[in-house]
Amino acid sequence: MGRLALALAFSVGAILRFHRLDDLSMTGDEAFAWAAASQPISRLLQLQPMLDSGKLAVYDLLLHYWIDVFGDSLRSMRSLSAIIDITSILLMFAVLRELYLAFAEEASTGELAGGFGALLFATNIALVQSGRTTRMYSLMTAAALAEMLFFVRGQRHGRISDFVLTALFLALAIAANFTAAFILISQVLWLVYLMIAERKLPPGLALHRIGLAFSLACGLVLLLPWRRAATSLLRGQMRSRDFGWIPYQPPIHWFYRTLDASVSSQWLFTLLIALAALAIWRHRRQTLLPIFMVAGVVGPLAGVTTASLFGVPMMVDRYVLIAVIAFLGLAAIGAASFESNLMRIVMFGLIICSVKAVNPPTIDWRQAAALASAASPPNTEIGVAPAYALDVVRYHLPPERRSLVIGLGSQCGDPMVLILSPGDISQPFQSALKTCYPRLLARDQLLEIRSR
Repeated sequence: MGRLALALAFSVGAILRFHRLDDLSMTGDEAFAWAAASQPISRLLQLQPMLDSGKLAVYDLLLHYWIDVFGDSLRSMRSLSAIIDITSILLMFAVLRELYLAFAEEASTGELAGGFGALLFATNIALVQSGRTTRMYSLMTAAALAEMLFFVRGQRHGRISDFVLTALFLALAIAANFTAAFILISQVLWLVYLMIAERKLPPGLALHRIGLAFSLACGLVLLLPWRRAATSLLRGQMRSRDFGWIPYQPPIHWFYRTLDASVSSQWLFTLLIALAALAIWRHRRQTLLPIFMVAGVVGPLAGVTTASLFGVPMMVDRYVLIAVIAFLGLAAIGAASFESNLMRIVMFGLIICSVKAVNPPTIDWRQAAALASAASPPNTEIGVAPAYALDVVRYHLPPERRSLVIGLGSQCGDPMVLILSPGDISQPFQSALKTCYPRLLARDQLLEIRSR
């Protein structure tokens, strides 16, 4: 049943990630990745920290070579993330199966839990949206899952190859996005738990804690040559740009809302909470299975909260995708705890019934660029406010007009036509722009096209 569920999860996950992949306009965040990846390598390495700090250029380099082969259409670029993300469905299955082999020696139940986990991963809204976006998060989650797989294998076998791969994938995950470092908190909590609960562990269970701790340290050592890029986020001038837009929220409320928002409906979230509780209760004598995933949930959430309390607001859902994955893994363990095949089939049915293709509301920069281009002579400039939307407008314009797009940061400038996103700029500057560009040519809920 577990492998059948995996096949179903892979098929459903692929459909959800590739279906009508280019329907929505490019987003401003995707434009940062495109603007860097479309440059020559030397320029890419210079530009990426300015456009999209908080990560090394691993994903941008991968996207650069992908564009060389497959082009820079939206479908092509988003397909890279989708392919990486459906690989993560297989990794989710492998992680849960390995957990059961390491801590319960139950291959068949492990495959069943892996099948549930793969199906939950494949249909989770937050993960589907991540896998349909030209951003580094799919690479980060895939590397994190691979790190978890070899971390657990290292506990089970104690092989040097598993420790080496743990270090390599940890370094890759953090390089893809620095928020993946929160996985270290989870795994340190896990190692501490093993030390505290050592007397309660099954006799003869060797967990190779020293080798695992050393592999985590080695993963960090691999990143030392790029330590300046990581520490730059703690500088005051970077903090405003990278984190100043993030509001602080009460931690408990944010924890609940983040996990709730990651699924398609309130009833499914309630079911997952119940399954997670069942996993902890059913394995109260074999606590290693659920506690590993509990640590995976707590680590990123605790890391984000601690950073926010000390002045670096980070309460953003996508920064804790690893916690969402661990939560789904915990629920999968609970679903596999049912001994009745009928109940297992019911669980599969409920998960499949929750499948929903969701297109989140986004700014239609594609239409805005087309309208602004049609409303202005071919050789004239087009203004964009806020200025950070410069690259997304450029992407949706013909190549010959891209150099004529001007970002307006504090003054009206010279362009005859303006693309304005009112919700993203201050009220005084918005009023000044509307005075400079009094003629309203087109408007939707999130954008205005104006001219002098």
